[in-house]
Amino acid sequence: MRTLVVFVILLFVPLASAAQLAFVGDESLRELPGSGTSADPYILENLIINASNISGILIKNTTAYLLIRNLTIIGDNKRPGIILENTKNVRIENVRVIKCSYGIRIINSENITIINSIFKGNLYCYWKSEFAGDADCRGGAIFADYSRNLYIINNSFVPYSSLFSNIYGVYLVSVRNSKIYNNWFVGSIKCYPSAAFGGYCKGAAIYLTRSNENEIVGNLIYLPMSGGMEYASEVYGIYLSGVNNSIYLNDFYGEEVSYQIDMGIGFYYVFPRSKGKNTFHSPKVVYEFANETFEGFLGNYWDSYKEVDTEGDGIIDTPFIVDHYPLALPSENYKIIRPAEKIKTITNSSTLISNTSATPSSILSTSSTSSPTFSQEEENLKYMGTLLVLATILIILWRRK
Repeated sequence: MRTLVVFVILLFVPLASAAQLAFVGDESLRELPGSGTSADPYILENLIINASNISGILIKNTTAYLLIRNLTIIGDNKRPGIILENTKNVRIENVRVIKCSYGIRIINSENITIINSIFKGNLYCYWKSEFAGDADCRGGAIFADYSRNLYIINNSFVPYSSLFSNIYGVYLVSVRNSKIYNNWFVGSIKCYPSAAFGGYCKGAAIYLTRSNENEIVGNLIYLPMSGGMEYASEVYGIYLSGVNNSIYLNDFYGEEVSYQIDMGIGFYYVFPRSKGKNTFHSPKVVYEFANETFEGFLGNYWDSYKEVDTEGDGIIDTPFIVDHYPLALPSENYKIIRPAEKIKTITNSSTLISNTSATPSSILSTSSTSSPTFSQEEENLKYMGTLLVLATILIILWRRK
């Protein structure tokens, strides 16, 4: 009942100072509509929440299915908008999170979906020293650690104003088996005063550290050009520290400029270079480009990389940094029709098998050039012979008694 009263206050008194909406354990969710199943989740919806003095929503230690939708959460760059801690099966859709320290903070959770939402100006800053004039800014729109199976899809990460941007769009620490699909990142950096440099800029649209086996696909990343950057900077389109991550069909806008001490400029599409650890192209696919059909790999579009595509297949002939199949045009010009068929050869047979799902290991496990093969009849005779030998031994031992 207490929670329902809070809902009424938030509905009719926008931005009222209200207590945090906290749900700890599945039992606490029973005040909400729904039954907590995948077909009928609990629902928290249609609220305007003030997160100036305390985080707006806390969900902790739950496994029931929960849908959070149609919310606006507005803060004062001090507290998180939503905290998910040790939770499973939460879907967040059509929410607006504005000027919180973290838009959504995810800790030790899994099967979390964040879709069709808007994040504006989420970060927090503090002064390192009262006299030195150094500031530092952290936080960001979505920050997750020690989690898996996150689905971040069709969201917009944009500045609230020239002073308040999402310093990081999506920041993942020790996260695996997750997908970042079709998001729009604009101005994910922050500049602030520094005694050492006069000013300092840092930030990233997508930042992964110690995070493995994730997919980053179909995202639009706008970051500032180098011109006008008067401060020292540490700005990335994607920062990668991890292995077996797949990055393709993303569009990077802005100019790649390596760090220059005399100019205090550093802007990187992807950093570090991560060669051999991550894949910057799709699996082999059949795709449509310029009204023609091709088969091959699709990389990413890098706005400042203007080289030639002599074959007309939409792939630039020469690699760009870590991308061996850079796109000649933005990704919207390419349509994947289906995965390419893989031709596998059974080692003890001359028959070719067309198979789109078999893996090399699965094929090798079914045959070997060094192992003899037997027909079913030979296997049966061998089995019967073994039984006869055992029966003879048992009869001899019984007679000796």
